Amino acid sequence: MDWTDWYTDTADVFRNEKVTENSLTHMERRQVLSGVACRVYQTKPSGLQMNQTAASITQTDKLACGIEVDIKPGDELVIHRGAKLGYTAPDERYFADTPERYYEPFGAVMPGLAHQEITLLKQERVK
Repeated sequence: MDWTDWYTDTADVFRNEKVTENSLTHMERRQVLSGVACRVYQTKPSGLQMNQTAASITQTDKLACGIEVDIKPGDELVIHRGAKLGYTAPDERYFADTPERYYEPFGAVMPGLAHQEITLLKQERVK
């Protein structure tokens, strides 16, 4: 069984990196990965919260992807839901927590289970 078929979404990963120009170093957000096969699944939804100045949504989801994918805490992920199935949906923006890696045991009955899960934070504010 090919467990990568379970990944229905793709992700673009952006990371803050040091950039030196004219002897000055600053941080710049750059794309480090593109089209990463993954799947987002919801674990803790929250409803719309209203304030006097804006409405906000804070939601915690999880992302599953291959164990070899280099995602670090704080990375910004732009998820294209259903992209591996040919669907087009509005992009979703998340920030990554520390990845939890699940390695495949030696002699596994069902090979291909190795993966990593990453808790994602989605925060959107609408004025």
